[in-house]
Amino acid sequence: MLGRLGEKALEGDVAHAYELSGPRSIGKRTVAIRFAQTLLCTSEPLGAGGCGHCLACRKIDHYTHPDVRLVTRLVDVERETDRKFIAIEQIREMQQDLALRPLEGRWRVVIIDDAAELSEHAEVALLKTLEEPPPHAVLLLLTPTPSQLLETVRSRLVPLPLRLVPTTEIAEGLGRRFGAEARAFAPAAAGRPGVAFALAADDATSKARRALETEFYHLVASRMTDRFAWAVDLAESERDAQKRSKMLEARFAEWAELVRDAAVASSGAERALRPTRARESAALARSVSARDLVDLALSLERWRRDVTETTVNARMLLELLVLRVPYAAGVAEAA
Repeated sequence: MLGRLGEKALEGDVAHAYELSGPRSIGKRTVAIRFAQTLLCTSEPLGAGGCGHCLACRKIDHYTHPDVRLVTRLVDVERETDRKFIAIEQIREMQQDLALRPLEGRWRVVIIDDAAELSEHAEVALLKTLEEPPPHAVLLLLTPTPSQLLETVRSRLVPLPLRLVPTTEIAEGLGRRFGAEARAFAPAAAGRPGVAFALAADDATSKARRALETEFYHLVASRMTDRFAWAVDLAESERDAQKRSKMLEARFAEWAELVRDAAVASSGAERALRPTRARESAALARSVSARDLVDLALSLERWRRDVTETTVNARMLLELLVLRVPYAAGVAEAA
């Protein structure tokens, strides 16, 4: 993706606005940063993705380049509650900045992440810039849910959907950055480089991942009364709707992979996404039919999309989940 985009940019083929879409942790922001470096790198000869070493590339990596602006939903600003949307004030400030000529390069680049979090007024205000962009402007709208953007906005963007990355490529990247041992994290990423790099670089990420795995196996081994109590507690544990949605999305995505591994194990194949959970996968495969495991994995993926793309009742969705999750006491013993 970056190679083709960068090569076109080096040939002078640069659009004023792009839509980078794809699953979370697929590398959308990384592609946006590398594209900005392609446009503003000061090394010779120029190459797709920039050199990564010149002052301009280093500034972009650290979000300090005066010609590159990152727009995101404000979080914990002055100890207030997180903002629910990217506000119209942020877009107006960006527009004032974008109208000025570049300070150090030929372009001014704006990265909006996540564009689906634009408030209604902010998105309408952004439309004016997309209709009449300054000649030096390049806007990159990043989102896992492009369908949530206004059609009038999407019609003015060049679509760049990012696909899952082969495990071998992720392993090579891990090896280059963290050493040969880090390649073991590649299968767990399920095609999402950001997941693998976070697992390799951050023990907290691995710990949080293990906690969600354990939570699922305990849920599988729980009786219905305990399951419903868990559903109520989780639904009411976070009052911020966006944080709650991301909390549910993370669980559905993680658990779909666990169920998928159990379904694969029941067929006798050895293609686990979570090889460290082989015992639990085998125990679940012995207790639940392959057909039921496949149906549950598909349901979890559908619920994940529902959480990210629509407004859902968290408690109702979790109660539906506990009704669908099979009972298998032996899984908790394996965990």
